[in-house]
Amino acid sequence: MLRGLFMDGSEHLVIDEIEQKELQDNQIRIHSEFSAIKHGTDLHILSGKSPFQNMTFDTNLRLFVEAPEAGLQHSGKRPFGNTTVGSVIEVGKSVTKFTVNDKVFTYGPIAEMLIVDEDNSYLEHLVSPMAATDALCMDPAFFAYGAIRDAGAKPGDNVIVSGMGAIGVFIIQFLKLSGCLNIIAVDPLEKRRDLAKQFGATAVLDPTQCDAAVETRSILDGKGADIAIEASGNYRALRDSLRCVQQNAKVVTVGYYKGKETDLALGQEWHHNQLTLISSLPVWGNPMRDYPLWNESRVRQTLIEMFKRKMISSENVVDPVVTFEEAPEAIMNVYRNPSESNKLGVIYPNNVEAQ
Repeated sequence: MLRGLFMDGSEHLVIDEIEQKELQDNQIRIHSEFSAIKHGTDLHILSGKSPFQNMTFDTNLRLFVEAPEAGLQHSGKRPFGNTTVGSVIEVGKSVTKFTVNDKVFTYGPIAEMLIVDEDNSYLEHLVSPMAATDALCMDPAFFAYGAIRDAGAKPGDNVIVSGMGAIGVFIIQFLKLSGCLNIIAVDPLEKRRDLAKQFGATAVLDPTQCDAAVETRSILDGKGADIAIEASGNYRALRDSLRCVQQNAKVVTVGYYKGKETDLALGQEWHHNQLTLISSLPVWGNPMRDYPLWNESRVRQTLIEMFKRKMISSENVVDPVVTFEEAPEAIMNVYRNPSESNKLGVIYPNNVEAQ
């Protein structure tokens, strides 16, 4: 019996049997070895506060519209997880790009076995020196890279980043590569601030222990930052980001905000400092802002090459790593206490050395 991880209601995860389907001619079967969750989106949906609970996003109107039946997509069992690394164990008759024993990675749920179409644009070979943890971090690296391009960070810029989850620490790495002069990382968790310093933050702040806006000006000789990037999806952090920058600065959001509570005070610094607020989300039918020079495929191939050249790193980002059997409880622990994790990884009993 093959099993997968499912969400079967708000704030509840279970391991259950998965349907064993016949392999089609254009598909490959993958023996899963290492998987990860997407902390922002997956935990957002787990909370039951996703806008998709009672609304749907009309891709023609580009609007969320009321749709009570939309919640049905979250009823019953829903596969849970984001990215999986594994080995090809079977290929369909018409498959030409992959062979048995190839190491691959793809978007996919946490499950002991996956079936993926050969032409799936997210299915890639995992080739040394790219590590399995690098593959699991392709998703946060992708959104971090998009945020950097939207921010237009340049050599010498002073940048403050809120939220040192997986996306945040990759933003720090890209800012360092961009030659930014001062890179200030903000997070209430010491473990995450330490990781930010490992990857190039020049200063770190605990927003629960200081006024980040005042401290930023202390670090920058009385001036605010040129750019703020908000990666936590927390409204209070967004308010602080608006306060941490100087006149005519950019504030870029990459976090997935939930709920309707807000600490925003748009009549204050946002209004009086003439700030520009940019949402960075190069998916959901949104092109890169510098399309057609850059598109999703080019970004993904660029990131793979950057991982191979060791220009960016996933070292210590995938943490903790738990077994498949431990996953439901471990993920709920992370959901209730974010300090327990940066990006949770899952290994399988059939290959506990996958990491």
